Amino acid sequence: MASNSASQQDLADRLSEVLRKLSRDGVDLHVLARKVGEERRDLLRWAGGTTMPAHVLVALLDELPRHHADYLIGATQLRLVARDEAPNLCAMKAAAATASFAAEVAQRMADGSWCHRDDAESKEDARETITVLQQYVGD
Repeated sequence: MASNSASQQDLADRLSEVLRKLSRDGVDLHVLARKVGEERRDLLRWAGGTTMPAHVLVALLDELPRHHADYLIGATQLRLVARDEAPNLCAMKAAAATASFAAEVAQRMADGSWCHRDDAESKEDARETITVLQQYVGD
């Protein structure tokens, strides 16, 4: 039973982080909640550790940007691929995402130091880049 509780808390922590990042990026959580047929307060309860119904998780995975959806289910080692976006991606978009990631890392290193904030932001950028690359290759 302890592993179920740990898994539930991991999902709650990941959801909390995703909601924080979405809010920081200007996403209205009321709108997101409505898209999955729920209320904002429910999203916050689940982010706080209350068990999330499976149908809500599936709906959230469909509504979230792929890098956030992948992060949300990160403990499973599964990754999502948007079927409707994959045909539109090409090698140039994959290369552009990779080049953008490399440029961001170089910019963070320009001051000659690499701190925990640089590391955290680079990991978030890397997740977005990985999502674009996965969509390109279809995995």
